[in-house]
Order: sequence, then C-alpha cells, then structure tokens
Amino acid sequence: MSLLAEFTPVYFMSPWKPFLVVAAFIAWAWLVGTKLDKDATKFHFDPVKWNSYQLGGAAVALATMLFIPNFYVSFPIGFALLFGTTLVYWKFRNAEVPESEQFQLGTDGLRKRAELRKAMKAGRAVALKFEGHNGEVPVPDKTDDKLLAYLDAETLLSPALENRATRLEIKLNSKGCQGIYIVDGIPSKTDVLSAKDGVAAVGFLKEIAGADPADVRKKQHGAFTIMHKGGTTPIDLTASGTTGSHNLKIEFDRLKRIRIPIDSTGLLPKQIEALNVYQQDEHRHGVILVGSAKQQGLTATCYSLVHSHDSYLNNIISLEVENVATLEGVTHQLVGVDGGDYSTNLQTILRRDPEIILSADLNDAASASLAAKSGIDGPLIFVGMHASSFRDLVSKWASLVGDPREAFNSLQAITYQRLVRKVCENCRVAYTPSEDLAKQGLPIKEVEQLYRAGGQLQVKNKVVECPVCRGNGYLGQIGVFETMFLTKDIRKQLIAGDLKAAMALAHREQKLVRLQDAGWAKVSDGTTTLEEFGRVAKSGQSKKKTKKK
Repeated sequence: MSLLAEFTPVYFMSPWKPFLVVAAFIAWAWLVGTKLDKDATKFHFDPVKWNSYQLGGAAVALATMLFIPNFYVSFPIGFALLFGTTLVYWKFRNAEVPESEQFQLGTDGLRKRAELRKAMKAGRAVALKFEGHNGEVPVPDKTDDKLLAYLDAETLLSPALENRATRLEIKLNSKGCQGIYIVDGIPSKTDVLSAKDGVAAVGFLKEIAGADPADVRKKQHGAFTIMHKGGTTPIDLTASGTTGSHNLKIEFDRLKRIRIPIDSTGLLPKQIEALNVYQQDEHRHGVILVGSAKQQGLTATCYSLVHSHDSYLNNIISLEVENVATLEGVTHQLVGVDGGDYSTNLQTILRRDPEIILSADLNDAASASLAAKSGIDGPLIFVGMHASSFRDLVSKWASLVGDPREAFNSLQAITYQRLVRKVCENCRVAYTPSEDLAKQGLPIKEVEQLYRAGGQLQVKNKVVECPVCRGNGYLGQIGVFETMFLTKDIRKQLIAGDLKAAMALAHREQKLVRLQDAGWAKVSDGTTTLEEFGRVAKSGQSKKKTKKK
C-alpha cells in the first residue's frame, strides 16, 4: 500500500514528470524506427535480432521507471537502459563498417568536413578530371573562384560514380541543390549544396557539356567525359527547367546500356525463338507491341529487337522523339526535323516501303491508327509504348487505334517488361527453399537451391563488405518479360474485348509467358532473388492501384 501511495503522486499527479517519460520513449521510437532499423538492414546486421534487443531494453526501462518509487532515481536509470542498447549497437556497427561509414558524436565530424573542404579548395583533393566539348578542362588554381564550382560538381558526381549509378538527376531551386542518383533502379541522395553553390556547379557542368548556362528554360543536350580512379565514363547531359527550378539529367555510359544484344535483355530462350520467327520473309509483317513502365529499359529492348534483324538485307527505319543511340545500318529519323508531327513523319516512312520500322515513343491516336492500318501484310512495325502493366499496354493500344478489329488484326505479338536487380555472384548466399513456398504456387521441387543477396564476405574470421557490389548484394539489372504471340483464335477474343479469355487461351496454347513465370525462371537459375522479384512485382501492382484511384 505504501508503494502504491508513493508511486501515484509521482506519475499521475505531477504535471511534468509523465511528459518526460513519454518524450523519452517517443525519441527512442523515432531513432530506432527511422534510423537504426534501416541502418541494420543496409549493412546486413540482422535487423530482427537488433530490434528484439531494442524492444527488450525498452521494456526493462519502462518497468524501471514505473516501479522504482523515487522518480529522480528511476528516470535516469530507465533512460540509461532505454538508450543503452542503442549505444551497444553503435559500438558494434562501428567495429564492423568502414571508417567513412562510422557514427561520430560531437562536432568532430563537422570540423573534419570543413577541414576537408578547405584542403580541397587548396587543390589537394581533386578526384575527377573532365573533358568537355572544348577539350580537357583544367583544374582551376586555388585562388580562382571557379575552383569551388569544380569541387561542388565533384560532390554531386562522385557518389554516383563510386556506386555504379546509371543516372543522376540534379534539382536546383531557391532552397538548395541536391542530386538523386539511381543504382540498379534504387534512388539515393547526394549531399545538399546551397543555392548559390548549386548555381555555380550546375553552370559549370552545363558549360563543359556545351550547353548555355544562362538559358534555364530551353531544353538542352550536351556531353562530356569524366576521368576518375575507376576509369573513363562518357556522360550525356540534358538540362531543362522553369523560372523556379533548374533540372539536370546526367546519364552515365548510356550507349553501353542501350546497345545490347537480344540475348542480354533478359528474354528467355523460348521467347527469343518465337520472336526470331519474324525475321523470316513470310512472317516479317504486322505490329509487335513493346511496352514497359518508364525507366524500365524500353529503349534498350526496342533497339535490341530491331538490331536482331539483318540491317544489310532489310531497309530499317527508326522514328524517335529523341535519338539516344545509333544502330549500324538503321536509318534514324527524329520527329520534327523535316517538319510535321509524329503521325506525319510515320506516314512519310510508310510511303518509303521499308521492311522494318521502329515506332518509338508512340502515344497518339493518329500514329497508332496508321501503324495498325498497315495491316498484317505491311512492314514489320515495332511499336514502343509506356504502360503500367501488360493489360494496360493492350488497353492503351486498343484505345489509341479506336477500332478493335483494326487494332488486333495486324497485331502479331506483345511484350511487356520490368527490370529486376541481378544478385551479386561474388557474395550471394545459397539456401534450400522451404515447403511454404510450394503453398504459394512456386515449383520449388524443380530446383535444389535458390539464392539470397549477401553483400558481405567472411575473410579471416571477419565479416567484410563485398568489394564487387560494395555491400549492395546486387549488381546490375536485367529484364523480366511477359510475352504473348497471337493466333487467329486469340485475336477473336481480343477483338471481342475479352483480354482475360485471350490470355487464358494463349496460356493453353503455350503462346503466353506470364510475368511471374519469367520471373521465377530468373529466380530459379540464380540470376535474381525471390525477394527482388517480389519487390518488383509488388511495385507494379501498387502503381496499377494508384492509377485506378
């Protein structure tokens, strides 16, 4: 009774003591939930185990604060217990990660950063060399104001280069300047520059690329080369913006990613075999729909499909809004260069009577109708379109053409793709799939083992970051393709507006490879992981739901 009497005034009658307890737990929950859990996942430190430790420490801390009568004793002890596990995690991770990734308290980190910036400004830490449209760019002297712009450009570019990024998007506005770089489809942010420093850095990059730094609104293109410790990387730059913001899109070694052979796209051998039928003279007619969501490899696939045909035996013409690569033996035509809109340019190309046409970026009804009207006896036309799913691609094509019979009578095949990350072969971890996966409809009896991402290696009894993927666990991307090849009966179902029945019929006739089947093929042969394909499939489903709303 005396214990309850002492406890009650402390926690239920005091106006400020309960507030301190609640504030401590809110701060702890924010730290663990938003920072430490993600950090443990990033470095593969078994986040479930560490979260259990954190919750256990919190439970002991709460019990201490509630049941020790004297608040001035219970709160400090409980507070120490609450954050004690966090300190243990801090010491553990600092012993396991590189020095550059370690947590530091106090102002030492800020002081070291300032000292580093000062040293860089003195010209002792320049890591990148640039070669622009006027030749190699000299490193500014330490007394030159342009040095800071040079170094700030490095600040934006270096993380992307070090982490194998394919694209860097820089946004500059009155609040500051920051880049988002994409590594295997996953975005990460660069350090934030002030608006003043950002203006100078963006201007520097535009200038060496051959663009006009003063022109903010006009869309401009340029190119330059970066020499760094990892080698030489060609850069394609696109600048655009408004009066309120300025945007740069920087693509790293774009040609290497765009010009790939068809057997490197991710198409399964049986899918390639079915597509190769259209290389034969008697089958080289009609429309093949090629689709994907944005930034999912559509351009590379379109180029690969076109280039799989002999450009010396066939007259091949490509119609594009923007040409990102030149294919040997292919005539590339840009929309608007010779006047007219997309449909006018496509009509002109059809009059030249080519054997093969690539109609990239098609998104208007007039052009879709022209492609469809060319008929099953016309040229082979690869139509590239962005869509959120296979069903959306078919629906979009039918909607643009207008007449279902016209839309599907000339349609030969449909391909739709998503990109998945390839698991790093240097650090991937093999495991035997559990029987629970069979309950989800996966044919696990067909495989002896699957792989999960590692990111770490054990060297001399110490766990170290994988030097190949830099601890990521994944290395590069590859396509997963859903394909359907049309027959007379399948066309009838599509013309009737019954896509579900058409797909069911195609599946029975082995004319359909579903996305999940293609994904499982990539999982079972060790190209990617079950978790990665699940992430990509879930992402596609969430986009469809968002679009419906």
